[in-house]
Amino acid sequence: MRFLLCTVLLLMAPLSTWAADEAPADDAKTETKNLLKPTNDPESWVFELNDAGKGEMTVDGDAIVFHTTETTGTDWHVQAYQPEIDLKDDKDYLVKFQMKSAEPVEVLLVSGINEEDWHEVGLHESLSPTDEFKDYEFEFTAHDTVDKNNRIGFVLGIDKGVVSVKDMTLTEKE
Repeated sequence: MRFLLCTVLLLMAPLSTWAADEAPADDAKTETKNLLKPTNDPESWVFELNDAGKGEMTVDGDAIVFHTTETTGTDWHVQAYQPEIDLKDDKDYLVKFQMKSAEPVEVLLVSGINEEDWHEVGLHESLSPTDEFKDYEFEFTAHDTVDKNNRIGFVLGIDKGVVSVKDMTLTEKE
């Protein structure tokens, strides 16, 4: 009986070693968590109109579509953002998405706190989308964040026009 038990243990030893060697490969395949909600779900976004800024938000397949119909001269009078994002100070983040616009428009991509004084927290990029979907990717380091109450999105009140966005992700850099 002892011989049988020793034989079984010896046969199992290489299997357990092999399984342990494979564990890091599985860990390497895990993806970093997307901090954003689905891009093409209107419930993921706050579409904010201020003063005489006007527009609408719709869905077109896998894209969210922002249509600015009236501007005021103040860019943030039309904006769209995803709120309640838990950014951390001194952490590096990567935001990726695809964007297009048939009209020549300027759009700002910004991250900020989602409460008064609404200051930015590390991301401010000016974009001029083309009439075909183009990949965008930006890295930033967050600073002066608020616990679980930050936002990322687009300032759309610079120009009238239609902007489509799809496949937007925000991940912490490793």
